[in-house]
Amino acid sequence: MKRYKRVIESAIVASLLVSMATVSSYAGSGENTTEVNEVCTAEVTTKHQNALTAGIIYDLSVYEKESTEEAGLITASLEAGQHIMVSSSEETDEEEALIEIETEETTEETEETETAAEEETEASAEEETEASAEEETETAAEEETEAAVEEETEASTEEETEASTEEETEAAAEETTEETEETEDSEDEDASEDEEDSEDVSASPSAGVIMAVNNEITESNEEAEAAIAAEEAAEAEAAAAESAAWADKVMASVEDSMNIRAAASEDSEVVGKLSKGDLATVISNDGTWTQITSGNVTGYVKNEYLVYGDDANSLAKEVCSTVATVNTQGLRIRAAASEDAEVLKQVDANTSLEVDTAAETVDGWVAVKYTSDVTGYVSADYVSVGLNLGSALTAEEVAAAEAEKAEEEAKEKRAVAASANEVTLLGALIQTEAGHGSYEGMLAVGSVVMNRVRSGAYPSSIAGVIYQSGQFTPALNGQVDSLVNSGSVSSACLQAAQEVINGTEITGGALQFRSASSGASGTVIGGNVFF
Repeated sequence: MKRYKRVIESAIVASLLVSMATVSSYAGSGENTTEVNEVCTAEVTTKHQNALTAGIIYDLSVYEKESTEEAGLITASLEAGQHIMVSSSEETDEEEALIEIETEETTEETEETETAAEEETEASAEEETEASAEEETETAAEEETEAAVEEETEASTEEETEASTEEETEAAAEETTEETEETEDSEDEDASEDEEDSEDVSASPSAGVIMAVNNEITESNEEAEAAIAAEEAAEAEAAAAESAAWADKVMASVEDSMNIRAAASEDSEVVGKLSKGDLATVISNDGTWTQITSGNVTGYVKNEYLVYGDDANSLAKEVCSTVATVNTQGLRIRAAASEDAEVLKQVDANTSLEVDTAAETVDGWVAVKYTSDVTGYVSADYVSVGLNLGSALTAEEVAAAEAEKAEEEAKEKRAVAASANEVTLLGALIQTEAGHGSYEGMLAVGSVVMNRVRSGAYPSSIAGVIYQSGQFTPALNGQVDSLVNSGSVSSACLQAAQEVINGTEITGGALQFRSASSGASGTVIGGNVFF
């Protein structure tokens, strides 16, 4: 409120300053000086004039000083008002209401100030009137003085007027200097008031809210930065641990496999093979050969086909698949990453599931390949995820693997396209001939049927072989048809039928079988002998 009051008062002072400046201009003009010289013929009159002029100049300096201070206040008030309006638009209405109240109060104070100024002006006018009356009286007495004295008085008056003018000029210069210093002091005071206004604005409710929001943002940023730093530190620690784990590891950088020899020589015996994707641990390195151990093999491999440490780790991530190894019994594979999703299958402990690295990552779940084109999800709490790293094979293991591979290829060649009805028909025959025996016995009976289909000496279809005259009694007496028509074929027999249709063969090519109790020679499997 004080700020606005001082602004209004400064406007009043400015008005008075203009009025007083006019009076000063009038008193100092050439024409009026002549009139005064004509009236003031005595030395005492000249001194009185000088005193009056000095008083006016003093009043002017006071008013000019106050005007300068108030002008600074006006500028500071406007800047503070602009700052307040920008800081909080929501407080504008409230401030306008306060300004209206303060304006009313200021108006009242202004009227009082103007009244006081008018009274001062009237008093000054009365004093000037009285002085003029005295001067006129003295002038009338002096008019009776001789002309010579009048001329001397005029000359003296001119000299004193010039001296007075010089004194007024010096006084004005001094007043200008004082006004400059006062202006600088006023600017300092204005700056101080600006700081106080800034503090007042900072203390406003909206500024408090903004400060609280800024503090909250600062705290959030600090927490985020701390979290990022912690995450980066954890990642760096994990990377360092991973690098240390691979420090003594090596992998074969080959398209298929490389030989592992008993000694560091190309003429040495081959004791195993290290294939692409197999991991080995370094025992020693002479610059040309590296002694390694992997799986059940320990031997030597040439350095030119190896990559070490972090390079081996990078190669592993490039060529090896990622697997999730189940560490609980009966883990459910679900159709989606949710405990409410459909269960596709349950798997046993130690089962390795290939991770679908192209699927979307969901926290708490691992995407696995249920089939080649179907993705399933398992709980991350019950699997261990890692690279599917292989190990070297001994020469004997290599031979067994090659034999198994050859069998798979032969099985593919033996596979026969069959309809669901043919699978059921073969399953029914297996159940009548070996349904109460072992699963291997079931596979053996089915193998004989499929061997006949592929032999060329028997009918070339499953149904043709089963219903051939004089061959399988259960097919001829209606037992097979009864099982098929009633849907009573067991799942084990259906599975055995499907396997032999796909190429499984365990009899060594047998085309006949009898009951083991018949005494016939051949290979006994289950309750029958095959030949």
